[in-house]
Amino acid sequence: MARKGNHLLSRHYLRLHLWLRHRCERLTIRQRKAVVYGLSFVYLICCLWMIAQFFLPQKDRLSIPKGRLLDSPIRTDSTLHELQGNYYLQYHQTINENG
Repeated sequence: MARKGNHLLSRHYLRLHLWLRHRCERLTIRQRKAVVYGLSFVYLICCLWMIAQFFLPQKDRLSIPKGRLLDSPIRTDSTLHELQGNYYLQYHQTINENG
């Protein structure tokens, strides 16, 4: 039963593929060239725009203040064992410092 879904999807894909192929076969040579050149031109414009993004100056659109700490630091003490170990070290350090 699980394979039935896959066959259904492949059947729709093949149907779409055949419909598009028949539509393209009806086109004249001149129309086919126009479609190919049109799609190639759109692809070229998209590629050039993506490449130009690297060379254009970027604008800061975010209104996040800089130079100010926004979040608390990440705690590395994530397990109970590490917490107990750190408490043990802190306790003994205070004893050593105070005498």
